[in-house]
Amino acid sequence: MNPYASATAAKYKSLEVNSSNRLKVVVMIYDAAIASLKHALLCHTKNDLIKRNQFISRTQFIVQELNNALDMKNGKEIAASLRKIYFFINRHLNEVMTDNNAKKIEQVISILSRLREAWQEISQKAAHDNAVEPDIDRFHRSNVTSMDRSA
Repeated sequence: MNPYASATAAKYKSLEVNSSNRLKVVVMIYDAAIASLKHALLCHTKNDLIKRNQFISRTQFIVQELNNALDMKNGKEIAASLRKIYFFINRHLNEVMTDNNAKKIEQVISILSRLREAWQEISQKAAHDNAVEPDIDRFHRSNVTSMDRSA
């Protein structure tokens, strides 16, 4: 792979994240988690368990970062519910590695996809409504993009 192209792509991705509002960033993070799990599922079908587990671990890291970014004080019940879902997802993904069950990957993809759709709707509504500030995300703290910088 061309190192210049990689550096350019990384700069573009950074610019895209930095110029997006926080709700769009949350949607992008869900996209990354879902893509990682789709790769894990593909590796599972090829019986490449090492790569599958690497993609699962990446997804667990992403979900843990979403969990760490939750603002429990301002997010109240919704943030508490998201925390429970994030814990469930990580437990479920741990079970994939021990049970070798691809159905659990599909279930987590489904959960993450529904959450992503919800955040997408919230983002679109916030951008559309002038009464709601598009950069307000009451459920995640502002450091939600910290994982992007460390990746």
